[in-house]
Amino acid sequence: MTPDAPAPTPADPDLVATALADLEALVAHGPRFHGTAGIAAAADWLEGRLAAVGLPVAREAVSLPGWQPGTVHRVGVLAPVPRLLPAWPMLWSGATAGAVTGTVEAVGPQGLWGDSMVWQKFVVRDDAGLVLGYLHARDGGPAAPQPLPAGSDREVAHVAIGRLDGLQLTEWLGDGRRVEVELEVDSGPVDAAVSDNLVVDLPGTGEGRVLVCAHYDSFFNTVGAYDNGSGTVALLHLAERWAAAPPERSVRLVFFTAEEWHLGGSRHHVAQASADELDALDFVVNVDGLGRGSFLEAFASPEAFSTAFRQAVLDHAAETRPGLELVTRFPATSGTDDASFLHAGVPSAFVTFNDLHRLHQPDDEPNEGIAANVVWTVPLVERVVATLRRPPRSPAPDFL
Repeated sequence: MTPDAPAPTPADPDLVATALADLEALVAHGPRFHGTAGIAAAADWLEGRLAAVGLPVAREAVSLPGWQPGTVHRVGVLAPVPRLLPAWPMLWSGATAGAVTGTVEAVGPQGLWGDSMVWQKFVVRDDAGLVLGYLHARDGGPAAPQPLPAGSDREVAHVAIGRLDGLQLTEWLGDGRRVEVELEVDSGPVDAAVSDNLVVDLPGTGEGRVLVCAHYDSFFNTVGAYDNGSGTVALLHLAERWAAAPPERSVRLVFFTAEEWHLGGSRHHVAQASADELDALDFVVNVDGLGRGSFLEAFASPEAFSTAFRQAVLDHAAETRPGLELVTRFPATSGTDDASFLHAGVPSAFVTFNDLHRLHQPDDEPNEGIAANVVWTVPLVERVVATLRRPPRSPAPDFL
């Protein structure tokens, strides 16, 4: 920060305390994995909070092929150096037939979320060459489950391991050493998983219409305070503020389920909307993951909207948080709910305070850093909704 730069405006401690209390109340329902009792309880809690300020909630049931993570997800290295690797089953992984033993081969890069992340992939084979499963080494940080990309073989086990363990496997294989592992996973398909998108419409006092969203589901192994209890609470506070003082533009707020299931909730919402309903949206703003710290990612598409969105974030930060570290990217990633709208031709943006070491981790629990970033983000979204012009429509993205 330069000597003349204004000092950051401290977050109101009362607002931070309120955000933290709401986050703790939300995660008290446990993991909010799509189709489970935890997300059903969270939906009821959110609906009750919204009803308390006079906002009716419409529910959209989202049904997807069911899957359960099981209780066993074990990767034990037998050679060259025996050790147990921290591991999680990937969403839609199949099971092994008990504990199975095989050798590891490097496959190469594995794209996840449309190449938003690129991990290293290994195949495990038995002595006859039969594929027993796959190991997916994260690009950074500890083991974290993710959904498998389309076309994956769901009949075999797929297990996420951490970056450092992936590097160790790569080093051993590069040295020509035989890497032998014992793999045991009991995850697999079950009946359809169903939970609800929660939709709230707030009529504006003037012209225009935007959609503001956050996903309220989490992965099976976490209460998901950062991802994405934080965005859920931000959306709840926006709803309460707009209920008290309606925005000029009409706003549709959507709490999406099944974001972690390849954007199942937002894809369902977009599929149910008519072309006229989508065209009526000036743009979409998605809040996904307000972790600790001052590293903000703000992505948007198409390009002209990305530039305008970035400037709005910079203007807000100049007034309230000069030390903010901002990263923008174009085209935007496809790993969060705004992508469902962008692929339908609707200009879309999202913000996240990335906290990747807490991503899909059991220790993703509430803290004051998350709450402070919720408090900072709420007026940012209000500013964007109030000030950004409707951008010209561009054709929906093609393959490239």
